[in-house]
Amino acid sequence: MSYCFEFALGSQSDGKSFLLEALLRFHFNVREIEMGTRQPLILQMIHYRSTLEPRCRFHEEDSKEYGSPVVSASTIADVIKSRIEALLKKTKTSISPKPIVMRAEFAHCPNLSIIDTPRFDLKIACWFI
Repeated sequence: MSYCFEFALGSQSDGKSFLLEALLRFHFNVREIEMGTRQPLILQMIHYRSTLEPRCRFHEEDSKEYGSPVVSASTIADVIKSRIEALLKKTKTSISPKPIVMRAEFAHCPNLSIIDTPRFDLKIACWFI
């Protein structure tokens, strides 16, 4: 199985998260009027022909393991939002370069890993290279 890594770079509200959801083929991301993405989201899409409902796992903090599968889109958005809020409260910042890593297994997505950045910021983008 081969993977391709791509970055979603652009200005605020350019549709980076929308592109990510279009590739994954279901809506899951945090929706905010101003800026929704406040830390990078590394999305590892895995095509599983037999998985007809999206199944997502989040990389556990300070571990090499992924947590239990989450299948509800609203629950996925809640996990992302709570992780962002907890980190930003801890670091007392509005944006963090520390990524959230999510693995999505679904019959209707490609084998692709993509990084959704909070906004175009060369410092954040270079952090991953």
